[in-house]
Amino acid sequence: MNNKGQVLVIFLLILPILLVAFVTTVELGLLMTKTYKVKQSTKEAIRYALKSDTDVLERLLSKNTDCTYEVSKNEDRISVVIKGRYNALFGKILNKSFYDFEYNFIGYIDNGKIIIKEE
Repeated sequence: MNNKGQVLVIFLLILPILLVAFVTTVELGLLMTKTYKVKQSTKEAIRYALKSDTDVLERLLSKNTDCTYEVSKNEDRISVVIKGRYNALFGKILNKSFYDFEYNFIGYIDNGKIIIKEE
């Protein structure tokens, strides 16, 4: 018996599922990479500002991220709210053209140690 036609039909039925799984994996990987970059850039900017000069924080954030941010400085604390949007690479396939994000960070020095927390 010849089963080539049956195998082709099964392959064509499974192919869209495999493509959506692949596209979703790539999209989530890119999203996680961009998220990591924004979070690490923000943490490093806060760390630098706490060590030396708090006035340079906004310049570092604008240079290293393409997001909007709000910085508030108290006596010993720095609070940063960073907001942005990631454009989806496969938006038409996944029916999602962008992803919004908002991260809140607080940095302070406690007993000579720099503490940066994400809320």
